[in-house]
Amino acid sequence: MTCRKLAPFPLAAVWLLSCLAHADQLDTLQFQAGQSVEHDSNVFRLSDSANAQALIGSSDRSDTVAVTHLGLKLNKPYGLQRFELDVNAQDHHYQRFSNLDFTAFNYAAAWRWSFTPRLHGNLTSDRREYVDTTADVQNFGQVSRRTTRSTVFDAEYEIDGAWRLVGGVFDRSSTSSQASTFEADTKISGAEAGVRYVFPSNTSMAYRFRNGNGEYPGRLPSPLFARSFTDREHEFRLDWAPTGKTAIRGKLSHFERSHDDFAARDFSGFTGQVDATWTITPKTSLAGGAARELGSYQAVTASHYEGYRLFVAPTWKPSEKTALRANYSHGVRTYSGALPGFVESNRRDTTRLASLAFDWLPWRALKLTASLERDRRTSTEPGFDYRSNRIGLSAQASF
Repeated sequence: MTCRKLAPFPLAAVWLLSCLAHADQLDTLQFQAGQSVEHDSNVFRLSDSANAQALIGSSDRSDTVAVTHLGLKLNKPYGLQRFELDVNAQDHHYQRFSNLDFTAFNYAAAWRWSFTPRLHGNLTSDRREYVDTTADVQNFGQVSRRTTRSTVFDAEYEIDGAWRLVGGVFDRSSTSSQASTFEADTKISGAEAGVRYVFPSNTSMAYRFRNGNGEYPGRLPSPLFARSFTDREHEFRLDWAPTGKTAIRGKLSHFERSHDDFAARDFSGFTGQVDATWTITPKTSLAGGAARELGSYQAVTASHYEGYRLFVAPTWKPSEKTALRANYSHGVRTYSGALPGFVESNRRDTTRLASLAFDWLPWRALKLTASLERDRRTSTEPGFDYRSNRIGLSAQASF
């Protein structure tokens, strides 16, 4: 097959697809190129009652975004060690709202280290930038791009055949492109320690205590907002595979955040999540789960939110090269913790997200996907409701 240059970036991904889609052998070093196009009926997640013309300068809330993806992956074992690297660049181009254009440079690196067969762990570092469509931006008509960074060093020592000591240190941050979001920017560093028990069946149970010191970076002194905090968390985790076709993973935690300079912002409670997968037949599988949420929310009428989320995700593979995937999630959040002198918001949000996707692998190195998604949020607070429909096409090559 002879390849000639067809078009400049961002159509370079299409050229790579045409040149390399027939590649059958994926080695330790893997390159990726992809192109996707998605139409979103409500880019800014505006309420039906919002004046779109005044907020975004147009009565049309929709836009089409093209994303060009280029990256590479490395997965290399060396003795007892394993090195992993995933680096990619994503160029987002909006057809109408060009002020939203951006290029994200993301990575995930890991050293799966082992000094002896009984002493091993991980050193990981990652960065991810994405459009946070669920963020509550105080200035309606704007979009938040969130960037998360994490560096973690953890270790596990096998005392005997079943008991292990676990521990580690971490540094994490989360920032938004918008200066005024109710989910404030955070930076936190800390450590964890605990024990893990592994049964002969490979089922495991673990307990960890995690302590972290954090801050809200860039925040100016104010009588209404805290600047620093301390997190404490007791976590229990279970990994269980009762049969060869089923797997269950769950965790239950008690989380507490105390603010060093503003006790009125303190909150605590239980969080948790359970996920289950079931391989019904060689062609059908079902995943589902439930989560209990708790997090910071910086407003004068609330200091935190809590809620739950349920999801179900069936998959059907009519053939070795095709798959039909569906997903439905339902969640509820309530907001509380008003500051002294302010009225509790009593806000309650209900979210519903439904999606359907069809995957086709015409060659081993090429994956084509068509997707539909409907996203809706209703709220007792005026202006925080929205609905959005998205339709997308994507192609990704690995070589």
